[in-house]
Amino acid sequence: MAEILRRVRDRMRDLLQTHGTSATKQKLWDGEFANGRWDVLDTTTDDCVYAHIERTADGGSILDLGCGSGSTANELDESSFGEYIGVDISEVAIAKAQRRTEVNGRAHKCRFLQGDVTAFEPTREFDVILFRDSIYYIKRQQVIATLMRYSQWLREDGVFIVRIWDGRGKLKEFAEVVKGNFDIVEEYLHPETGAVVLVFKCHSESKAA
Repeated sequence: MAEILRRVRDRMRDLLQTHGTSATKQKLWDGEFANGRWDVLDTTTDDCVYAHIERTADGGSILDLGCGSGSTANELDESSFGEYIGVDISEVAIAKAQRRTEVNGRAHKCRFLQGDVTAFEPTREFDVILFRDSIYYIKRQQVIATLMRYSQWLREDGVFIVRIWDGRGKLKEFAEVVKGNFDIVEEYLHPETGAVVLVFKCHSESKAA
């Protein structure tokens, strides 16, 4: 019975964090970051996504949508990017990310903004737009439209990078949506964890339209 109740609670959480209002999602994420649920992600230096980000950023700019407590900004090779902006719906996560970058001496090139990635509007273009384990908190039927909207803030040679922690399991459908609707530049499947990294661009005709 306890296991059934846990699954029901997790399912309700998933639904609210995907389909809830921005205020509801912020409250839930703030609570989880405040109670330490996501502390496990504070050290992810061996993440397979970093090599792809560092190579494609190539000293340029990164927009990290769903940045959490700032692991990407603090664990990337600092020489691999010139500017980083992280966006997250949780004010608790943003505050923690900012503190980490100040301690690590990266505040001069890293900024963090509170916002809902489904509505956030950048003010400049980027070389890399990253969804690191955040794309599946967007309604699946809105993923294509969301990526197309953000494509207007990609530089001409810029790319999207999506990381999905369970690309062989229940989240595989999100990877398939990307692969079926965008031009894949790189695709990586971690042989042990099943994490998927996709580096991609919009179809040239889609962006022109």
